[in-house]
Amino acid sequence: MTSEPTDKPGGTLRLVGAAMPSGDPGWAADAGARMLVRLVSRQLYSYRASADPVFAAAPQPDLAVGAPVVSEGGKVYTVILRSSVRWDTPGVRRVTATDVARGIKRLCTPPKPSPMGGYFAATVTGFAAYCDELGRTPPAGARDFIEHREISGVQVIGDETLEFHLLEPAADFTDVLALPAASAVPLEALAYPPDSSSYFEHLISDGPYHFGAGVNDEAYSLSRNPAWIASSDGVRPALADHVTVRTNIDAAAAQAEIEAGRADMALDSSVPAGDVAGLDARVDGRLSTDGPGSTVALTVGLHGPASAALRVSAVRVALAYCVDRASVAAALGGPVTATTTAQLLAAPMVGYQPRDPYPTLGSTGDATRCRDGTRAAPGGPLTTVTLLTTDSASDAAVATALAAGFARAGVTLRVIAVAAADYPRAAVAPDSQTWDLALTTVTPQWFGNAGRTVFQPLLEPAWSGPRPADGGYRNERITLSLHDALAERDAATANTRWGDLERELLTDVAVIPLAVTVVPRMHSVNVRGFLRLGSLDNGDPTGVSMGIA
Repeated sequence: MTSEPTDKPGGTLRLVGAAMPSGDPGWAADAGARMLVRLVSRQLYSYRASADPVFAAAPQPDLAVGAPVVSEGGKVYTVILRSSVRWDTPGVRRVTATDVARGIKRLCTPPKPSPMGGYFAATVTGFAAYCDELGRTPPAGARDFIEHREISGVQVIGDETLEFHLLEPAADFTDVLALPAASAVPLEALAYPPDSSSYFEHLISDGPYHFGAGVNDEAYSLSRNPAWIASSDGVRPALADHVTVRTNIDAAAAQAEIEAGRADMALDSSVPAGDVAGLDARVDGRLSTDGPGSTVALTVGLHGPASAALRVSAVRVALAYCVDRASVAAALGGPVTATTTAQLLAAPMVGYQPRDPYPTLGSTGDATRCRDGTRAAPGGPLTTVTLLTTDSASDAAVATALAAGFARAGVTLRVIAVAAADYPRAAVAPDSQTWDLALTTVTPQWFGNAGRTVFQPLLEPAWSGPRPADGGYRNERITLSLHDALAERDAATANTRWGDLERELLTDVAVIPLAVTVVPRMHSVNVRGFLRLGSLDNGDPTGVSMGIA
C-alpha cells in the first residue's frame, strides 16, 4: 500500500473564517490577514513551509533573485528583483523596484499607519522622518506625496534594483524584508484607503491566486493567477487550483465544518478550547499544535503603586518566586497548548538555550522566598501588588491562578481588568502607571534571528511600533547589548550575544515569563502535506494538496 502524495496539484482548498481581511499586505498583522496575503501578494523575501524548523525560519528569496548584497559594514543592503514577476492587470505588467518602494512608503499613511512600521523606523534611514512629514500632509495630498517623495534610505535603481541604507548594521534585515509589509504594491492601490474594503474590492495580485467571479458579502472565490509564473516563485507551491473562502463563521461553526469535511482549514479562528483535549487524546492527525507560539509574561512596572519596592532588584526577584507557572499553564489550557517557561526566546530562535534563573520545584513557585523577599521591601512589607489585564476570559483565568500563588506568600494581587481596546494605552505609559505587573503576550514576527522582535519592543524607549507592555525598565548596558546583537553577522557570536542579553534581562527581573502558548489549528481529512508556517501561525494554504475533494 502506498501513501497518497502530498504534492499533488489540483482541487479546491476550502477556507472558512469570521471575517475577510482587506488583503492589504502593509496592515497584515494577524493570522487571518497573513493567510490571505500569502495567496495574493509577494514580498522581497519570504518563508517556505518545512518540517525542519530551522529551514522554515530562514527567509528565502521571493521577489528577490537571491540573498541581498551587504556592504559598507552592514549598513547597505542591495536587492535585485526577478524580472519575471507580473501584476494581474490588463496588459500584464512587471513588478518593479518602484512597486516595492511604494509599498514601504504607504506604511506611513495616516490616520492609522501600519503596525509593522516600527521595524522600518528602527532600521531604515529616513523612514521615521518620511512618516512624520506624510503624517502632516492633508489627506488629499497623500497619494501625490507617496508617489513623488522618496525615503532617503530606500533608493530605487532602475526597475530591478533597490538599495536600503540602514541607520546601523542589522543582521536581521532580511527578516524585516520578509514581513508582509515589504510587499510590492501597484500604483492603482493609491486610489484607495489602506486596509479598506475599497482596497479589497480592487485588489491587484502578483501572487499565485487572484479573485474571480462570484464574490459576494459572505463567499469569495480565488483561482490561479494567469500572470503568476510557478518557476519564479520558490516559496509557494500553490498546489490547489482554486481557493474558496466563506466568512461570518465563528470558531465553533468553523470547527464543525472542518470536522464534517465541508471545509478544509480556518482562515482566522483556532480550534475551540473545549475540543482540543479530546482531539489530542485520540491522536487525531488533523489537529496541529506545533510551535513555536507566543510567550505569556508579566512586565514589571517601575512607576506604579509599589514602585519604591519594585525598583529594588531583590524585591523583583521575590516576585519571580511568587508566580505559580504550572497553574498559569493549566489555566491557559495546557499541556497541549500551554507549557511553562521562564524565558522569552524559544527554539529555533538564535540565542535560545533552556534557562531559568530562579527555578522552583515543578514550576509552582516558592512561597517562602516570595514571602521573605516581599517582607524585606524598603518602606515595609509589600503586601499588595496591582496586576493589569484585559477583561478576556483567558486573562481572568490566569489572574486567578496568579492570585492564588501570591496569596500563599501573604501577598494580595489586586486585579485591574480593562477592555482589550484600552489595554495598550494603559500598558505603555510608564509615567502614569496604575499597575505593578502587566499581563502581556510576546508574539515574535519571525522565528530565526528573532531577538529584535522579542526584545526591542520591550526595551527601546524610542520604539514606534506596538508594544506588549512598557514597565519603564531602562538599562543602558542591556540597550547596548541589544544593538551589538542586532549588528552581529557571525552566527556563533550572535547566538552568544542574544543568549547573554536574555540571561541578564531575566536575572534582573524586568519581565517574568510564564508560559508558551500555541494556537491549535485543524484541517480536514481532505488536506495533505499540512505544515505550520511560523510567519502565518497556521498551515501554509499554498503548500497543501487536496486528497479527496
